[in-house]
Amino acid sequence: MISDYIIDHVNVGELDNDFLIFEEGLVNSLFAIQLMTFLEKTFSIKITMDDLDIENYRSVNAISKFVKSKQGEV
Repeated sequence: MISDYIIDHVNVGELDNDFLIFEEGLVNSLFAIQLMTFLEKTFSIKITMDDLDIENYRSVNAISKFVKSKQGEV
């Protein structure tokens, strides 16, 4: 689901789960905001200022791990 969202919004045909999304220059800060909004709505999580670490969003795998950790919060 995360991979599909990124593929739909970035000019790539397919996406490896370890592809460095931001480091490759394919996305910008506007996309980052859109991605965070998508994650909050889709996975019913709340992203806080403390979560704004590029490590959480650098790849599909990193984003998936981040979302799972947020879903596990009480």
